[in-house]
Amino acid sequence: HEPGARAASLGGAFTARADDTSALFYNPAGLAFLKGFRLKTNMTFADRTTNAAGPAGGRAYHSSPNEILGAHALAFQPVKRVTLAAGLFSPYTYTSLWSPNAVGNATSLRNSLKTSYFRSVLAVEVFKGFAVSGGLDVVSSSLRWRHNLPFEMETYPLPPNAYAESRHQLSGHGLSFVAGAMWKIIPAIQVGASYHGGVTIEYAGRNSYIVNWIGLTGTIPSPSGRTITISDLLTMFYAPQDVTGRLTMPQQLSFGVALTPLSRLSLYVDVERTSWRDSGDWVFRSTNEGGDLNPMFTQAYRDFYGIEPDYGVQGIALGFADTTDLKGGLEFRPARYLSLRAGYAHQGSSIDEAGLTLIYPDLGRDLYSFGFGYEGPLFSVYGGDERISDLSFDLFIRYAAGSPGVSSVPGLEMTYDSRRLVFGAGVGFVF
Repeated sequence: HEPGARAASLGGAFTARADDTSALFYNPAGLAFLKGFRLKTNMTFADRTTNAAGPAGGRAYHSSPNEILGAHALAFQPVKRVTLAAGLFSPYTYTSLWSPNAVGNATSLRNSLKTSYFRSVLAVEVFKGFAVSGGLDVVSSSLRWRHNLPFEMETYPLPPNAYAESRHQLSGHGLSFVAGAMWKIIPAIQVGASYHGGVTIEYAGRNSYIVNWIGLTGTIPSPSGRTITISDLLTMFYAPQDVTGRLTMPQQLSFGVALTPLSRLSLYVDVERTSWRDSGDWVFRSTNEGGDLNPMFTQAYRDFYGIEPDYGVQGIALGFADTTDLKGGLEFRPARYLSLRAGYAHQGSSIDEAGLTLIYPDLGRDLYSFGFGYEGPLFSVYGGDERISDLSFDLFIRYAAGSPGVSSVPGLEMTYDSRRLVFGAGVGFVF
């Protein structure tokens, strides 16, 4: 996700420009050149649609959750060339919501990952035109996962609707490092680089179960010599578990160039490398793994039915791969305080195509963006010429089209495509 409205309208190419408070998210070294006390808030609204179709034109399924994200930053320069800043943003957030009757409902009905970064940095202009920065990210993350667990027994065949819905809910925390550098070589040429460290999140939480009792009115024999309803048997079989998991938010390295060949025209280019490869898998383990997951399902039941609780480990391999993204933007200023912007970005898929699943069917995509900005004085509402602050206001719209991908995961051979429409705004003040 692009946390800054201005940067989003430029295709995300902001590493070498980074000249407003949202520099905190892109290249905090740029903050060293910003005077006074500054605030900026950005809001993003999006609709992400992903389609999954079975082989040979089979049935198609859709996931289309709405997304609302915010990014907020403040910066203060107590002495010349030294700036302190802090802010909150969510660079890695994802939600999918699939039909309950989707072919892959044993993989995912719904899953979400929400990750918030609270960033604090110090930026210093070491000598005229050259600045560096360093800071700390305090990362909080939560995830949810719902999927079906089919219930089967060889001794007593059961109807296909005998299943329990498994619900995971976990959270975790971590620390990471951020650094940046910017060099204003001449007024027409700037270069920048930024580094965002990876962070491993150790998740802990709870796995609960909801038995699908609708239509499970039939009975089967029980060890007591009587009968038991199928729904009661499932309720007895599944027991809530304390669970753990691990995911690593990737490290990221960005390089950018900003060119201003004409006073009213600027061009921006970024190259961004993101290390997804070591992010891990969507796998969660019961703290009782290797032990007895459910003492209430006694040995008598296990011997009679020939089954025992086996849900101590649930998940799927994701097959992450590193990505290289190319971003470009253009900014034209038709008037003193106004800017028109456009951008393009190509982002590679962070998942090997053959390993795409309903959990996270990430596809390579092309992004197109347009925006408008105002940056100038803000006068008192009571009239007159009292200038109370400087105001920046940014609007953008962004469209992403994903390249189709074909998965060869056994039992989940599906063709995926996606699109995403995003619009947002940013408002900033300088005092």
